[in-house]
Parts: sequence; structure tokens; C-alpha cells
Amino acid sequence: MLKKLLGKLAIPPIEVAAGDAWKRGDTVFIRKFYPRPTKHDVDLAKAIQEVTAIGWALASSQFEGDGLQRHANLVFTRP
Repeated sequence: MLKKLLGKLAIPPIEVAAGDAWKRGDTVFIRKFYPRPTKHDVDLAKAIQEVTAIGWALASSQFEGDGLQRHANLVFTRP
């Protein structure tokens, strides 16, 4: 359901955006990720796993906000 909504808003899922950045030859990929509050960050872990499977390395992560506004700022670099 979330992927359908993001698709309608023209915001690609994190793994698609990371793949596009990889193909362009970007050296850094930065994304703000809003984990679902009911999933206990399982979706965040899955997103990081999918991005690192492309070839990116997680350089840093920082959490901000509370409740529904809680998000992670993720920075990936090419190894």
C-alpha cells in the first residue's frame, strides 16, 4: 500500500532510487526514511538491506522526530 501511494506521488521506493543513483554513477546516496511505527523498524532494516545489496555501504544514520514524524536520515556511499 505504501509503495502504491509513493508511486502516485512520484517518489520512488528507496531501493529504486538507490538503484537509479548507482546507475548514474553517484558516489553518495542520501534518503530520509520514515519507518512504520507498528513494525519496530523491521521495514527500516529491510530497506537498508535492499540498498546495500545494490552495492552501497551505509555510512551513517541519524534518527529525528517522535511518533509519526520519526524518521531516519540515511547516508550511503560507494565502497
